[in-house]
Amino acid sequence: MAEYDNLCKILAEKYPRDFIRWLLNQEPQTIKILKTELSIEPIRADSVIFLQTENRILHLEF
Repeated sequence: MAEYDNLCKILAEKYPRDFIRWLLNQEPQTIKILKTELSIEPIRADSVIFLQTENRILHLEF
């Protein structure tokens, strides 16, 4: 599954506008990628990506 995780992370970072259109059905004006690594035990997420638009934060975890 790690190979799919990495591909999804790359796509979300490279094409955040498309993810927002697809998941939120809105046309974003400004996008800011807020990358956060979780390393606190027992949480085992290798990457969490937040796409911040005008009034929302889209939380993507792969």
